[in-house]
Amino acid sequence: MFVTRNYKLKNVSYFSIVGTFAGSIIGFLLNYIDKMDVPSPTLRGLFVGFLVGTTIGLCEEFLFLGRFRNKTYFFLLFFRTFVYSFVFAFCELLINSGSNFITRDLSVNQSIYSALFEENYLRDLFIIIFISSFLIALLQIRRLHRPGDLIKYVTGKYHRPEEINKIFLFIDLKSSTSTAEKLGNIKYSSFLIDYFHDMTDAILMSKAEIYQYIGDEIILTWSFADGIKHSRCVHCFFDIKNTIELNKEKYMKKFGINPQFKAAMHAGSVSVTWIGSIKKEIVYHGDVLNTTARIQDECNKHEQYFLISEYMLKNLKLPEYLRSELVGELQLKGKQKKVKIYGLKSIGEI
Repeated sequence: MFVTRNYKLKNVSYFSIVGTFAGSIIGFLLNYIDKMDVPSPTLRGLFVGFLVGTTIGLCEEFLFLGRFRNKTYFFLLFFRTFVYSFVFAFCELLINSGSNFITRDLSVNQSIYSALFEENYLRDLFIIIFISSFLIALLQIRRLHRPGDLIKYVTGKYHRPEEINKIFLFIDLKSSTSTAEKLGNIKYSSFLIDYFHDMTDAILMSKAEIYQYIGDEIILTWSFADGIKHSRCVHCFFDIKNTIELNKEKYMKKFGINPQFKAAMHAGSVSVTWIGSIKKEIVYHGDVLNTTARIQDECNKHEQYFLISEYMLKNLKLPEYLRSELVGELQLKGKQKKVKIYGLKSIGEI
C-alpha cells in the first residue's frame, strides 16, 4: 500500500503547514500583546505549531483514520483536543521540570511548580489547545466534503461553468432491494458503511475522486489524464472487487450476505460548476454520465459485472491480467451512432 502511505504523508504535510502557520501567527499576536522582543515568541509559536501539527497529522492519518466513525462531531472535537493537549502539555512540563531540577538545583516539587507557572509554558499551552482544536475542527469539516472542494471553493475555481475531460466509474450493488428487505433499514445502513469503507484504499491508490454516493451506488471520477495513467481507473475497480471478495467471510458472518456488484466506465467532455445556495456542491453535467448509466444497465443483459465503452478501451493500455470482449452495441436516445461496449474480466475468469 505504498501509494496509500504517500497519500497519507501528503495529508500529514498539510497538517504541518497549517500548524506551523497558525502557531507563528498566535506567537506573534501574543508577543504583540506582551510587547516583547519579536523573534522569540514568534519562533517558539512556529516550532510548537509545527510539532503539534505534524504529530496530529501522523496520528489522524495512521492511527485514528477509520476509527470512531460512529461518534459525534463534538465528541471527536473535544476528546481529541483534550488528548492531544494533555499529551503535549505533559511532555513539555516533564522536560521543563527536568531542566529546572538539573540546572537550578531545585527539589522535584519546586521544579514542577516552577515549570507549571512559567510564562513560556502557559503560552505554549494556549497555542497547543488552540492549534489542536483548530486542526481537529478543520479535519472534521474537510471530511464532510470531497478532498480539494474546500480549496476550490475558497479560490473560486468552478464558480463559473468550465468544460473538462473526465472519466466516470459507476459501481452499483446487485440485488440491493432484496438485501435491504432482508437486513432492515438500520442493519442495511451498517452494511453500506462497511462496504464503502472497504473501498477506501483502492480509491486512494488510484487517485480517484468520490463524486457521489447514491443509495448503494458510488460514482468515482478522474481527470482523463490521471485516470488512464498506469490504467489507474481499471486497477481501481479490480482492487475494489478483490478487497470485497477478501472480506466476504466478514460480510457473511456480520450480515449474512456476499456483496456482488456491477460497474460501468466511460469518459468524455463534461461541464463542471458549483450549484446550490443553501447547500453548495460541485456537479458535472453532460451526456457522459447518462451514457455511463446506460452502459451499466446492460450488465445484467450481457451477464457481465464490468462494462466499458469503446472510447475507454481505445485509450487504455489494459493490464496483462485483463482481457476485453465485445459484448454488444448500445443505441442511445437522440444519437445516430451506436456505442460499442466491452466486458472486462481477469484472465482466470475467462
